[in-house]
Parts: sequence; structure tokens; C-alpha cells
Amino acid sequence: MTAVVPEFPMARSHPLDPPPQYRSLSRDQPVVRVATPRGPAWLVTRHEDCTAVLTDPTFSSDPRTPGFPSYMAGDVPPPPGFFLQLDPPDQPRLRRLVTREFLVGRMEALRPRMREVLDELVDGLLARGTRAELVADLAYPMAATMICELLDVPTADQEIFVGLTDTILDRASTPEQTTRAAAELMAYFDGLVTAKKQAPKDDLFGRLIRQERDEQLTHEELVGLAALLLLSGYDTMAQMIGLGVLTLLEHPDQLAELRADPSLMPAAVEEMMRYLSINHAGLPRAATADVVVGGQLIKAGDGVLVMLNAANRDAAVFADPDVFDIHRAAVNRHIGFGHGFHKCIGLTLARVELTTVFTGLFDRIPGLRVPTAIDELPFRHDMVLYGVRELPVEW
Repeated sequence: MTAVVPEFPMARSHPLDPPPQYRSLSRDQPVVRVATPRGPAWLVTRHEDCTAVLTDPTFSSDPRTPGFPSYMAGDVPPPPGFFLQLDPPDQPRLRRLVTREFLVGRMEALRPRMREVLDELVDGLLARGTRAELVADLAYPMAATMICELLDVPTADQEIFVGLTDTILDRASTPEQTTRAAAELMAYFDGLVTAKKQAPKDDLFGRLIRQERDEQLTHEELVGLAALLLLSGYDTMAQMIGLGVLTLLEHPDQLAELRADPSLMPAAVEEMMRYLSINHAGLPRAATADVVVGGQLIKAGDGVLVMLNAANRDAAVFADPDVFDIHRAAVNRHIGFGHGFHKCIGLTLARVELTTVFTGLFDRIPGLRVPTAIDELPFRHDMVLYGVRELPVEW
């Protein structure tokens, strides 16, 4: 079927659930043509079809590919090194250079420091009284501090990259605003990399700089890698912290279980990744040849949006998919970290950081609560990554 769904993005009926139309589309029109602000694209909603697209080299991740359905205003080409938006051979070559930096052992070694940062932030909250705004006072500083320390980037610079990134990822930005912000952002990372090359250390950037000297990496690719690692590591984490705290507070019985038995927290984080699926704009791809997905012919030059949040609520894969359940048996089948060639390289960092934050926060402030009804909170409906803009809490 090729009927065009009149509105995309679609509206949510509940802040923690994807648009309800996805359920009927998954059942009746799992691959459907939609009208987007940047032109028509195929919307893929079933778990089976989403994983098929994300593992099929026929589909390009490069925004320069004809038909690519960009969800950002303007035409901002991917910088060299930004392998999230590149195809082979560059994508696997660049990904291999940083994979070893995110091994489980290295990330677990950061856990004590993560708890220190969290405790410092919680100490600040408690010292200021019995109320706080959790996103600004904890989620963002926690996420930004950890990724800045991992990459040895001045924490004071976070206002620079946070502001510019928000402009780029805000679907309300004009093409001129997006293009200007992208240029300023890459100039910042160029200066950062240049400074580090002048005084390299034995850290992540130092090891990448040696790769450049071994001619496995160009300066421009190193700049793009710096941008990818920093930007991927702060906003996603901040949104997951805010939404994760809200989700746990909305499910007090399960929160009580987690407080009684912290060993349940890793499974709870996986369920959050499934249940929340903060990439709600879809992963964009473009077909480079004719291919059939879910019984639908997609032609070369057609754009595709892979809806992770729809796939993670697929009733064919997850029983009672709209229920948040920290004991879910099939949770390891979620694709909240993506899937296939571009699966999140920092997923271990995310798992360690989120388990540390949720365990530590509710250990320190067991009486945490949100005094505002959930439907009165401001959410990031207009951003590529979903989240709660402000989360007032008290204890």
C-alpha cells in the first residue's frame, strides 16, 4: 500500500509512549509512505523490518545519498570522521579505531568516578534545600562532566557544544541557523583537536592522535571523531537520566524493588532503553537499489525512517509492550541502542553510567518525588532526541 499518512511526526497521546498510530501501522501497514517536512519517506515500524533495514548494506546512512530523509533543517554534510553518517569503507575503518576505547573493562573502571560526580551533584541539591530541577541540576551536568572527563575536554566548554547542538537538532531551526551552528561547532572541535595535538597525553585523544601519525586517520577525520564522541555521549545520557528518573517515579512498586535489590538495576536500564526509545525521529536511511521490506517495494533513491520506538513496542516481540516491566524476559531484543552497522559504540558507557546514577540517586534521596502531574511537564516533542525539558522534584 502506498497511501501517504498526512502527518509526520505524529503526536503522542501519553508522554512516555510513542504515537498510538504506530500500533495500527505495524499491524496493517508496517511499511508506509509518509509526508515529512523534507519530502516523502517510507516509515518502517515493525521490529523485524527495522532490524532488516539496519543490517542491509543497500540502505545508506550518508545524508549525501539521493533521497536521504534528513530530519534537520538545511543541508549539513557529515564531517569526515563522523562515522555515524558514513558508509563503508570509511564507516568500519573509523569505528574500529575507537571501539577498543569503550570496552567493558575500561567503562567499569569509571564507575567509582561516576559515583563521585553523582554524589557531588546530590550534595549540591541537598545543600540548597528540598527542591530542585533535576534536568538542569543533575542530568545535564552529570552527562556532560563524564563525557568531558573521558575525552579530557574542559567542562566549562559544555555551554558551547550544548547550545550549538540543540540548534542543529531542533526541528524548528531554520536552514540558516542549522548551517551556521554546524560550522561553529566544527570550528570548536578543530580548535580542540589542534590544541591536543600540540600536547598529546596518554588518553583517548592521545591514542587517536597516534593513529593520525600512523596515517590511519587524517586531521579532518580526527576532528569529526571528536565531535561524534562528545555529542553522542552527553545529550543522549542527559535525556535518559531525566526520563529514566521520571519513569521510575511513575512506577513506585518497581522502584521499591530496585531499592531493595540493586542487582535488578541493569535489567531495569535495558527495559528503560526499550520503553523510552529516546530517538523518536527515526533513523534515516536511503535505498541505493530496489529492495523489498515487509512486502513493500522500496526503490533506489527512496528515503526510509526506521522507527526504533515503534519497533521496541512491537507486540510480536514483547508481551504487553506498553507496560514498563523490569523483569521483562525478552528485553535483550530491544534496539534502543540501534542495531547493525551503527549500533551505539558507547552502549557500555551508557549502561554503567545509568545504573550508577539511578542506584545512587535513590540511595541518597529515597523520598524523591515529582510534585507536578506528568501531563503538565514540558517535553522535547520538537527535538530529534526525546526527553523532558524540566523535571521539578522535591523530597
